[in-house]
Amino acid sequence: MSDHVVDPVEVWAYIDGLEMLGTRLGLERIRKLAAALGDPQKAYKTIHVLGTNGKSSTTRFISSLLQSQGLTVGAYVSPHLVSLAERQMVDSVPATDAEFCDVVARIRPVVEKVERGLGKGESLTQFEVLTAAALLFFKERGCDVAVIEAGLGGRLDATSVISSDVQVLTSIGLEHTELLGDTVFAILKEKAAAIPEGGRVVAGALEPDLKAELTGLCAARKADCYHLGEQVVVLADPRAESFDVFGVYGCYTDLQLQVLGGYQRANAALAVAAGELYLGDELDGNKVREALADTSIPGRLEIISTQPLCIFDGSHNAPGMEETMDSLDQILERRRLITVISILKDKDAPEMLVHLAPRCDIIFATQSSSPRALSADKLAEIVAELGKGPEVFIDPDPRSAMMSAYRLATSNQVVLVTGSLTLISDLKKGLS
Repeated sequence: MSDHVVDPVEVWAYIDGLEMLGTRLGLERIRKLAAALGDPQKAYKTIHVLGTNGKSSTTRFISSLLQSQGLTVGAYVSPHLVSLAERQMVDSVPATDAEFCDVVARIRPVVEKVERGLGKGESLTQFEVLTAAALLFFKERGCDVAVIEAGLGGRLDATSVISSDVQVLTSIGLEHTELLGDTVFAILKEKAAAIPEGGRVVAGALEPDLKAELTGLCAARKADCYHLGEQVVVLADPRAESFDVFGVYGCYTDLQLQVLGGYQRANAALAVAAGELYLGDELDGNKVREALADTSIPGRLEIISTQPLCIFDGSHNAPGMEETMDSLDQILERRRLITVISILKDKDAPEMLVHLAPRCDIIFATQSSSPRALSADKLAEIVAELGKGPEVFIDPDPRSAMMSAYRLATSNQVVLVTGSLTLISDLKKGLS
């Protein structure tokens, strides 16, 4: 940390005042900022994690695995749950608010100098500034490697300022269609554009047509591509506690996760393969077991209380909600749900609720603090339009809605809070 006095109130106000997306997407601004900071991202190796769902979990798994192999590892994830400082971690430990504010305060004059050289009306976005701050933080902490989760897409995402050694594509689904394209093929191309010439790629389970498309894109760039289900395989009984992974170079048996959700096994397998590709060899099996078992994923099927059983899950699109429901079916053995939910306007709320509603006795339609959140009234209307289903209550206050759900829950019911990471963040702040 620097010697000058940092006013955290001023730093948070500065960050909050930055535009989210700016006037146009592109890498020109972040490249200029990174250059002005001395291109900190060139001080260490990087792994780029792209995709629709599973990015944060996979990033955390890779970080833990490489840390267990003796490396100092940075990890950049988004969004955060309580504080923006959580987005940058070293050896799985998030930066403190004081560390975060110090870095931002020091790069702020550089940001303002770069902005003076941009075109009229152009300014650096919040995500670009946060990305630059994380890249500098990792350099100053002496990281050997940093695992970088992409934000929006890949081709024009600020994280693509890095030149990654390994690329992970977790999944592909419809998201941000107004920016990334309105087909899964268009979205795949946007995300896969971050794969460099000669890259090393590990990809999650994709539909056959998407798998063929990605294989072709990689071949055109002379990039090696390893697919989950082909070169990388998970062997598991969905109800068993342990599972095995056949990676690129080795076989890893009797693996267990502390995080819930069958889909996390796939994310862990991708992480194992990414670690192998990065190191170019088989990993130490005992260290793999320890690292995966020790990895926590806040906000992903996270147990908040046991009486009643309350689970926070940040599923925020239809594929994610489907995976969550499949996992809960295995974990809860037909226990019914009382759900507190908020969904953003740009998500497919009806499709998300199609997966959720049949499992619920009661739904509390609420509204997170995001300006993009559907109103509680509108969300309740969408539930009602599905036809015969759970009883619906409207409560725009998330904390009040959760407390009501707690009071109503019987011994055979589970309180689930889901639909938006912002909702999880709002309630986590209230619990902290």
